[in-house]
Amino acid sequence: MRVLVFASAAPGSRHSGPTIVTLSVILFVVLFWRLGDASFWDPDEAHYAQTTVELIQRGDWMAPFYNGAPFFDKPILFYWFQAIPMSLVPDPETAARLAPAVAGVLLVGVTAWFGFQLFGQAVGLTAALLLATNAGVFALARYAILDLPFTLFLFGGVAAITVAMLQQRRGLEYGGYLLVGLANATKGPIALVLCGVAFVLVCAVSAEARRRLLALRWVQGAVIALLPGLPWPAYMLWRFGWDFVNGYVLNENIKLFATPMYAGQPGWHFYLWIVLLGMLPWTGMLLARAYETVRGYLAPPAEEGRPASERRPDLVDILLWCWVVGIVAFFSFSRFKLDHYVFPASPALCLIAARAWHDARAGRADRATWLGIRLIGPTLVVAGGVIAYAAAVLLDLPRGFFIVPAALVTAGAITAWRTRPGGHLPTWPVAPVIAMLVVYVGALAWVMPRLEEGKAVPHVARWVAEHASSGQRVAAFRLNRWNTAYRFYVGRPVTVIESDDDARAFFSDPSPYYVVMTHELYEALRAAGVPLQIAYEREGRWVTSGKALWKRGGERTRFVVAAPAAAGTHP
Repeated sequence: MRVLVFASAAPGSRHSGPTIVTLSVILFVVLFWRLGDASFWDPDEAHYAQTTVELIQRGDWMAPFYNGAPFFDKPILFYWFQAIPMSLVPDPETAARLAPAVAGVLLVGVTAWFGFQLFGQAVGLTAALLLATNAGVFALARYAILDLPFTLFLFGGVAAITVAMLQQRRGLEYGGYLLVGLANATKGPIALVLCGVAFVLVCAVSAEARRRLLALRWVQGAVIALLPGLPWPAYMLWRFGWDFVNGYVLNENIKLFATPMYAGQPGWHFYLWIVLLGMLPWTGMLLARAYETVRGYLAPPAEEGRPASERRPDLVDILLWCWVVGIVAFFSFSRFKLDHYVFPASPALCLIAARAWHDARAGRADRATWLGIRLIGPTLVVAGGVIAYAAAVLLDLPRGFFIVPAALVTAGAITAWRTRPGGHLPTWPVAPVIAMLVVYVGALAWVMPRLEEGKAVPHVARWVAEHASSGQRVAAFRLNRWNTAYRFYVGRPVTVIESDDDARAFFSDPSPYYVVMTHELYEALRAAGVPLQIAYEREGRWVTSGKALWKRGGERTRFVVAAPAAAGTHP
C-alpha cells in the first residue's frame, strides 16, 4: 500500500494569493452578506433563539428554558455561543446566526489546514473553495442552529487526530480529543458515536490504519473527550431528575434514533440523495473517485510502475471514505431523519474532490476520475437550463434573477472546454466556484425577499406585542410550526392550545386574552358558542416553503388575532 507523501507546497501554490482573496470574498458573501435580512425560519431557528433569550433574561447559565419550561433538547454549549452576540448585537436575527456563520469560516479554515497537512497547499485551498461554496454551508450559516459549530468541533477533532496519527504529533492528538469533547458538549453523545462508528469501520477495512489507530493514546483520549460533556447532564440530572432522563436521554437520543416517533419519515436511501444533490456540481467526480477507491481496494496489490487504475487506495483515502460512509450509514438507520444530519461528511467529501482534481492535473488519475471531472461542465449547463426554464415559466421572480442560470450555463461551457480531452486542466476550478457564488447571490438578492413576503407570523406577533397589556393572556391555537417564531416575536410567554381540553380550559377563563389562529378555526369556535371578535388579521402562508416562489403557489391562509367579544356581542 502506498504511504502518502506529505507536501508543504504543490503545483500552483504560487497563485495562492489571489485564491485566498477570492476565498475571503466568497466567505463574506456566503456566510455574512444579508445575514439578518430574513426573519426566523420555522420552526427550529426561533426555538434556539428564544431559548438563548431566556438564558440571558433568567441569568441561569446551566439550564436552558423555553417558554418558561425546562428545555432538554440539546446541551448548553451552543446557547452560550449564541448568547454572546445576542447580548451585544441589536438585530436579533443577525445575532442569532453569527455563531453558525463564524463556525462556517473556521470550518473552511480547518478543512484547508487538513488539506495542507495531507496533500499540500493547492489541494487544501481547493477543498476550502469547494466547502465555502457548498450548499450545506450556505444554508446552515443562515439557520440559527448548532450543526455548523458541531461539525467544526467534530471534524476539527477528527482531522487533528488523523494528522497526529500520521505525523506522530502527540500534542495535536490531545487537541483533537478536546475538540471531539467540545462536539460532545455541543450536540451530545452523537459526537462520540460517530467517531466510534468511523473507528470501527477503519479498523475493519485496513490493517495499516488499525495498527496506527491502536497506537494512539485512547485511554487518555477517551477521558479528554468525555470531560467537556459531563458537567451539563450531571447538573441537569441533579436538578430535574427523571424529567431530564426522559426528555433528553430517552426522547432526544435513544427513542429519536430507534423508534418511529414521527410519521412520514423518508426511507433508508434519503441521505444518499442528500449527499448526491448537496455536493453538486462535484457529484460526478466524487462518484468516479468512489468507484476508483472500491476497485483499487478490491484489486491485488500493485507493483511500482503499474498504471494509476491498478493502484490501491492509500491510507488517507481509506480514512476519508470511512468517515463519509460511517456518517451516512449511521443516520440512514435512524428512524428520524433531517437533511442536515449528514453535513459532517461534507468537509471530507470536499477534500476527496479537491484531491481528485489535482491528481488529474498531475497525471495521477484514471479514466473514471477524468470522466467525473468532465461531467462538471454539463452538470452546470443542465442546472442552468432547468433554472432558466423554471424562472421563465414557473417561478414568480424578478428578471434580475436570470443572472443565475446565465452564470451556470456560462461556467458550464467554460468548464467543459477546459476539461475536454487534450485540454489543460486549470489550477483551480474557478468557473464552477464563481457560478456557485452567483447562485447564492441570486438566492439572497431575489429568492429570500420573495419568501419573506409570505411570512405572516412576525407581523401578527409584533402587533400582539404592541397591543397586549401586561395582564392579558397570549395564546396560539393549533398553529404547530408557527409556535416557536410567534413566541419569539411576541416577546412574552405564550399558551399553546392544541387539544379540545386545552381550548375549553383557556376560553372558560374570563380574564382577557389575545389568541392567534386561522380564520377557519375562528369561525368554528364562534359557531360552537365561544364569544370572540377579530382584533387583527393578516394573510400569509401557513409554512415557509418553495411554493411561495411559484406563479401558482396556492392560496394564502387568513390568520386572525381573536379577543373576547364585547359585552352584548353574540357570535
